[in-house]
Amino acid sequence: MSGKAALRREIRRTIAALPEEYIAESDAGMTKNLLSLPEYEKAGRIFAYFATGRECATAGILEDARARGKKVFLPRSKPGGVMDFALWEGPLVPGLMGIPEPPPEAESAEPEPDDLVIVPAVCCDAEGWRLGQGGGYYDRWLPGKRAVTLCLCRARLLQKKLPREWNDIPITLVLTEKGVIKGQTQPR
Repeated sequence: MSGKAALRREIRRTIAALPEEYIAESDAGMTKNLLSLPEYEKAGRIFAYFATGRECATAGILEDARARGKKVFLPRSKPGGVMDFALWEGPLVPGLMGIPEPPPEAESAEPEPDDLVIVPAVCCDAEGWRLGQGGGYYDRWLPGKRAVTLCLCRARLLQKKLPREWNDIPITLVLTEKGVIKGQTQPR
């Protein structure tokens, strides 16, 4: 685990040093690329995250999905590293870690095969593996999900090969501002 923790610290330092212009350009490029994906087009439901700080931006994707009549589900974090996804229909509330999330009364759901799940990552590799934030929320939530999974990753952060552990879950697609990289061929 220390190898992942050290790499996570190194990548976070790199992210902090990225020029604002590159952040904006890469966010715009990733949004454009995602909105043209066949997997996005056919998905009636999008499971995503509400980006904060210098995470790859999701606001344009979330707005587009809602404008197209797609149902958008966002994660709700719970104590003990557990989360669920709930329908985003109105105002968001501060979650367990201060991240905006749907309120407790919002309808929860599990993804189905034609849904698209956008998974956050500190960085990814070209084989479809991700380095998460370190809390393990998605590694606990993703097993058994049959939807297409996708990570947004700035091209400058794409790694050749990430360290892996037995409980890591590969991603179907990795998307950068330069295009789509096929990860694992079968949705998990």
